[in-house]
Amino acid sequence: MKVTEKLSKKRKKIAAEKMLEKEPVSFRRLVYDSLPEMWAFQSISSLILTIPTYLISRFIKSIAESGGSAFTSANIKTFLLSWKAPAMLALFIIEILIFVITELFAQIHMTGNILRGEQVRVRHLIKKGAESMKRFFSGTGILAIIYIFIAAPLCGVGFTISLSSSFYIPNFIMEVVMANPLFIIAYVTVMILLAWIGYRSAFMLHGVLLDNKSPEEAGKESWILVKQNRRAFVKGILKDLLVTGIIPFIGVLLFSVIPITLLENWAVDLPKHYVINALSILKDGASDEELSLLMYRIFSSLVALGGKYFTSVINMLCGSYFSLCYTRRYFSFTGRDSELWPARRKRSRYYYKVLWMAAVLIIVILASLVFAFSFDDIAFSHDSVKVIAHRAGGKMASENSLEGLALAIEHGCYGSEIDVQRTKDGYYVINHDNTFQRVAGVNRTVYDMTLEEIKQLRIKDTTGSGELLPVPTFEEMLPIIKGKEKLFVELKGSTADRQMVDDVVAMIRQAGCTDDCVLISLNYDTISYAETNYPEFETGLLFFLGIGDVSRLNCDMLIMEEETATQDILMDIQASGKKAIVWTVNTETGMNKFLKSWIFAVITDDVLLAEKVQGELDQRTDFEIMLDLVSVD
Repeated sequence: MKVTEKLSKKRKKIAAEKMLEKEPVSFRRLVYDSLPEMWAFQSISSLILTIPTYLISRFIKSIAESGGSAFTSANIKTFLLSWKAPAMLALFIIEILIFVITELFAQIHMTGNILRGEQVRVRHLIKKGAESMKRFFSGTGILAIIYIFIAAPLCGVGFTISLSSSFYIPNFIMEVVMANPLFIIAYVTVMILLAWIGYRSAFMLHGVLLDNKSPEEAGKESWILVKQNRRAFVKGILKDLLVTGIIPFIGVLLFSVIPITLLENWAVDLPKHYVINALSILKDGASDEELSLLMYRIFSSLVALGGKYFTSVINMLCGSYFSLCYTRRYFSFTGRDSELWPARRKRSRYYYKVLWMAAVLIIVILASLVFAFSFDDIAFSHDSVKVIAHRAGGKMASENSLEGLALAIEHGCYGSEIDVQRTKDGYYVINHDNTFQRVAGVNRTVYDMTLEEIKQLRIKDTTGSGELLPVPTFEEMLPIIKGKEKLFVELKGSTADRQMVDDVVAMIRQAGCTDDCVLISLNYDTISYAETNYPEFETGLLFFLGIGDVSRLNCDMLIMEEETATQDILMDIQASGKKAIVWTVNTETGMNKFLKSWIFAVITDDVLLAEKVQGELDQRTDFEIMLDLVSVD
């Protein structure tokens, strides 16, 4: 009897589910019912990605480190001529394809399944995404993948993947571009062209993935669809962007702005940077002040970690919602639109996903408690980041001038970076470029001029003082910095060889400045020679590309461009005990990022900005420090 009742209930449940499959529901209801599944898809796919990403990155790192070194821009010629280059390129391409399949192709298939009333199964969707990849093995398909990885993040139009979503042209290159009107015009033209290609190809991926078209066919159809539905397409995109912008704004308001305001008021009467001994509190109890501070830190930790979790979930869901609306628009433009969409069965897995969301929230709460009690050990475990003035004094004086050095010392900079080059007659002068065209209006190289000729030049004034300064020699700089700041001597240009190392070392020794100078260069052979033959000198390698454990390189300091300073590279340097320096940090965003990190120093043109940002960081409350710690890239 009981067995019969159970079978009857099961049949009724199956019948109800079949009826539900045929029941049309509004798009709003469809979205609401799909939220846990979209969240589960995004979170599970992110977890799945970690395994191949970790393995590939380890393989790439192992290849780069084979031979006892690492791959950087400083040894790129040797690297490109070895077997390492094609092996690492192949692995990197595989990693890109895995991200495209998991984060992009599978998500588009997910939105198609939802709109067709089908189930969302992550493994099945990733399999479909992988099967779709073979259709992109053509000229147009390969260009589409390249656009996704490089062009879309640069121009801001098109689908991207997290692997390259923050990709940008390095600041030291953009500074050159923005200084030349022709380069600016070329740059803007290229960005407009890329954006136009992205606009024309708006539905190319959907045509390939959802309708099994070739990239060429899908590209042509995409342009027809966009052209025929231009107004509806643009209007719909703007509407979706508005919705997916307002919701995160409300989330920030609820989980960030309001709690921050409350915590700022709470922190007014509390001591800053006060160290709490958790073991002592557990043993002897806490004073009223310590108890109040501890409760403040617990609440701060909950807001910092919990707020980050909630805002990430909101952003994740908004991204999925935007993708769902985008696919809906594709269906609409291809004649498959419907105001009502087929409902989908809610199997037990659906409710497991809801429980999973709750479980993650509990984990976040527990992590917040641990964070609050270990705050002192995490927050105050490193010294303040030092400031090095770029090209002697940065923007405070004409570049690479004696006046710049004096101003850097006056502002308490840890050091100044200068550029040393050898003249035709074997002397050493200070200049950054190969020629004096930019700084003195003379289009001649340093190594084609004698010291007497160079001494006739005058550096253009960049401060408004009207004073034209002579090009200094290296020897003239040494007495100014002796015992006052570090001089980071960049051995520059085509004359940066072993002879330069020997000559510069001799001049430094003669001036008694061995402890005041650091030898640095973009040329690895030069720095390795200096480190091996003159161990009493500190040495540093400049690079703007690094793969592998760069701390294995034969030098004391690793000086990298901003984007190169990844967490992986910085962790290797920290573990080795060597010093990490980042160049050239000239924006407030960059200053905020690196001045509150554990790196040794930043090189900057804007010393005054560094002072301003450091002053603001010194005034941070414990909660603001927590926010910064959980926001580390």
